[in-house]
Amino acid sequence: MAKPGQEVEDSSTQASDPMLSVVIPTHNRSALTVRAIDSVLAQREAGEIEIIVVNDGSTDDTETVLRARYGDDTRVHVITTANDGASTARNVGIRMARGGLIAFLDSDDQWTPYACAVARGMFVRYPDLVFVNLEGSLLPLNGVAPIAHLERTIAPGWSHAGFSMAPLLAETIRLDHEQSYIPMLRGDFFPATVHGDLFSLNGTFARCAAVASAGEFNQRFRYYNDWEFTTRLSLQGPGASLDYEGFQRDVGRADQISRGHPPEGFARRHLFMLHNLPRRFPECAVKYGDVLRNALIDAQYQMGGALARGGHRGWARRYLWRCIRARYKVGKCLVYLALSLLPM
Repeated sequence: MAKPGQEVEDSSTQASDPMLSVVIPTHNRSALTVRAIDSVLAQREAGEIEIIVVNDGSTDDTETVLRARYGDDTRVHVITTANDGASTARNVGIRMARGGLIAFLDSDDQWTPYACAVARGMFVRYPDLVFVNLEGSLLPLNGVAPIAHLERTIAPGWSHAGFSMAPLLAETIRLDHEQSYIPMLRGDFFPATVHGDLFSLNGTFARCAAVASAGEFNQRFRYYNDWEFTTRLSLQGPGASLDYEGFQRDVGRADQISRGHPPEGFARRHLFMLHNLPRRFPECAVKYGDVLRNALIDAQYQMGGALARGGHRGWARRYLWRCIRARYKVGKCLVYLALSLLPM
């Protein structure tokens, strides 16, 4: 749980930092990808950067546009692959990365000018950090004001009761370039993120060694792959989350992967994670046994409710009975059980 902490001086100090590799997967988004790349090239006090654009089998003019615009820029590398999805494209980028740090940016989003400087400064000040995450906002859509503090507003992990189990230290960071102070949480995020997604990939900067230990993105996942990945990443060591707007997210287009999730999709991914993590990282079952058990019963409850609402009544009852036997949210489980017994 976050505790009041001390004030910390400038977090954007640039020292002899390792190169930052920025991975941008794209598919049929030439103009948007240019915007994303340019937002990285426009970074101030960014240090050494390479940009790896993985063209995921685009059938429009994406490759032509990118090679024409950036062909002479040695910082930008365009790789064209078959259309196997964003997770596969990110994995290609990870394998190509030469930096000691790595970051991810979706092709339809963009970074704010000091995102790299702020994230790099945290790695310099706290050498034990394996990842740094920056907040974001939504770009205006049809005249609607953008949402600030995007992750803390819409990512479910921040509001979950399990968030209080994470041993996080609250601090205040001074940013020289803005002459301002921002709040930061630092420590072990696994007990929080295992209950619900916390971080956007667009604001996530990590040590390449930690990404190698965590493992690549699950290529079978079409959605919630960022949550599954950042949960594994948080097992590799302490992280930091800054309430600083480091990225701006575009929304509302039909080609976005985040649209059209099945109602039980969140719980299905959650159950997969909770069964897979102890097998893949046996030490986490020992260190986080109670956390994993609590998260599992909650995931079963979420799955039972989603299946009951979605008409899969028989399967819903199996999950709900498990929760009742564990005395978890018995009243709500009984409501869902009643719903599952009603005629379709």
